[in-house]
Amino acid sequence: MKLYLKIVAFILFLTGSAFLINMHFSGLAVSEAMSAQIADSAAMVAADQALSFQKAFVSGKELDGIKALHTFAQKTGAVYSGLVTADGTVIAHTNVALTGTKMKDQLLIKAAKTSVPLFRRVLHGGDEVVDTIIPVPAGLPASAEDILFQGADAVGKSAGFLRAGLPLTTARKAERAILYKLLVLALLISAAAIVLSAIFSSVILRQVYLLREGIRKARAGNYDFLVPVISRDELGEVTESFNKLNRGLSETTVSKEYLDSVLESMPDPLIITDEAGKILKSNRAAEDFSGYDFLPPGSMNLKELLEPQTEGAAEPFALLSWGGHIKELDLWFKSKDGKRLPVMLSAAFIGGVGSRQVVSLLKDTTRHKESEAKMAQYLKEVETVNDELDSFAHTVSHDLKEPLRGIEMFSGMLLSDYSAKLEPQAADYIARVVKASGRMRRLIDDLLSYARVARVRNPYEYASTAALAREAVAGLSVMLEERKAVVKVSDGLPELFCDPVKIRQLFQNLVSNAVKYNDKPVPEVEISAEKFGEYYWKFLVKDNGIGIPSQYFEEVFKIFKRLHSRQEYGGGTGAGLAIVKKIAEEHGGKIWIESEEGKGSVFYTLIPADLSKRT
Repeated sequence: MKLYLKIVAFILFLTGSAFLINMHFSGLAVSEAMSAQIADSAAMVAADQALSFQKAFVSGKELDGIKALHTFAQKTGAVYSGLVTADGTVIAHTNVALTGTKMKDQLLIKAAKTSVPLFRRVLHGGDEVVDTIIPVPAGLPASAEDILFQGADAVGKSAGFLRAGLPLTTARKAERAILYKLLVLALLISAAAIVLSAIFSSVILRQVYLLREGIRKARAGNYDFLVPVISRDELGEVTESFNKLNRGLSETTVSKEYLDSVLESMPDPLIITDEAGKILKSNRAAEDFSGYDFLPPGSMNLKELLEPQTEGAAEPFALLSWGGHIKELDLWFKSKDGKRLPVMLSAAFIGGVGSRQVVSLLKDTTRHKESEAKMAQYLKEVETVNDELDSFAHTVSHDLKEPLRGIEMFSGMLLSDYSAKLEPQAADYIARVVKASGRMRRLIDDLLSYARVARVRNPYEYASTAALAREAVAGLSVMLEERKAVVKVSDGLPELFCDPVKIRQLFQNLVSNAVKYNDKPVPEVEISAEKFGEYYWKFLVKDNGIGIPSQYFEEVFKIFKRLHSRQEYGGGTGAGLAIVKKIAEEHGGKIWIESEEGKGSVFYTLIPADLSKRT
């Protein structure tokens, strides 16, 4: 039933109930008033005849009472009448058969207690009459009105009671006239109430109807509208709240057509199933990939199209039930043409319990598998080439060192033994040969050291980097004493899982570099470390040397790259920092510089804090 009809029916029920109750109680009130008027009239007549009634009570003779009752009946038209003593004995009655009997009813008992006129309506001979009991005073009242307004107690003790049945014929006509007028008035009031209530309900429900239309539009996916607010009450507040909600939805919700277009434009197959695996929806990529059209919904089961790539592996939907989602699970997909295609499945539940669905995203890994195979082949080839290059560099370096050693040795002997016999020009040439062969030897040694960093794999173990730094400094003691250098190693250096031989070499090369390229009377070097984030340690080697121009921050880490002539700062080969960089990268870290010319440099080395999980 519509809300409007419910409200109208409720109003009709209330109005009808009020009408019936009003008519009922109005009828009772009118009847009571008419009965009271009749009883009052009879009491006034009885007051006028008080002496004759008193005489009958005093004498106790039925004849005296009959005469008095006859006179009373003539004046009031009483259907019956009688004189009753306080104990209920009838001394006279128009129905002579009742004379001498006792009356005991509730009205008489109540009259004996109150000593005031009482009345009620009863049926007598098939007609309704007013059964009235009027007290008769024992003494003469001052007037008839005293009995009405002051009661029997005002004039003395009651001698007995006059009981009469008064007719309602005249009163009935007046009652009907009054009730008719009341009925017409009540009908007019009820009709006006119904009409006004219907109009008021329509006004109130107008806002409800507008809200209903707004909700229908929102359910259809249309959020580009506002419901008019026609009342500034609770319904109006609800409407304003709905409009705010609708505006929020229009800003955050995309339409079904938009989502469908997104799904259809996806390059990867997407399939939506129920929890049992029955396919409910798919995009175009899924149909093109598989060859199926998956119609009608529910006619195919995704479980039957997937199988593990490894024998004995868990069924994907079972994994989904256990974990709530699947991420990049390698499977075989059986296409319509019978081929088994390699796919990577990612899936998750959507919806609530009992109505959940599964969104499955498939990625064709055919090319990925081919790329992996090619990559593995390329890596193997690169590893082979690297091994050959390392072996070649090592062999060539060793082969070159032998003739260089001979050149250097015999040139030195020639220079020392025959310098007096040689012309100055020849001696100079031989001295240059000695220097060149020595420089060549150092280059070959550094090349071997550089190649050894990649080729030699020392066992990783937990080692104190503070101890390794101090060992590196001790290895440079001669150089440090010559330059009067001061090297400070912080106690806060951590213990790391590393290649201790190479980490020691890293510190040694950085300290050697810091002392070598320093123009201060007392070179100063400081080695410290600090935690960098949650997973790394950052090592700092700070010096007060000559500094490095910012444009060369990357160049200094290249093999055999020097920023100065061979005659300056000890004539190094330029391989030290290249070796440091290679050691840092081998440990999964990196190295960089902060420097200012003339004020010194800081070399930062970042190394993972827990390399034990990496090896």
